[in-house]
Amino acid sequence: MTLLPNYKDIVELIKKGATIEAQEKIMELREGALEVQEENIRLREKVKELEDKLNKKENVIWEAPFYWRKDGDKKDGPFCAQCYDKAGNLIRPLDHKNGVWTCPTCKNIYKDSSYRDPSPQSGSHGWDAFT
Repeated sequence: MTLLPNYKDIVELIKKGATIEAQEKIMELREGALEVQEENIRLREKVKELEDKLNKKENVIWEAPFYWRKDGDKKDGPFCAQCYDKAGNLIRPLDHKNGVWTCPTCKNIYKDSSYRDPSPQSGSHGWDAFT
């Protein structure tokens, strides 16, 4: 951004009768004001974005195997650990109701504390049926 014309310089030009030069300086001043206004808007958006990121990080907690978002006394989630660790995205995994969860974005598979390994069935389907 260039240096903006000084108000006193514009007044002096008008006093000297140099109205065309004064008008040019006023136009420069208007253009500069617009640039400052646009930069202010961009900076405000950047501040908002950074505040949102900081707020999100402060309110996200790790409880294996997932991330959870704190909202006062409540927890929201769960969220995929891989998606959050890589890109900061809070993606909800799909619950398969057997302790297994899958992320629809990264396809990562999670097993929570309710998961139990399926054990082989004994009975007529196994070799022990022939003994």
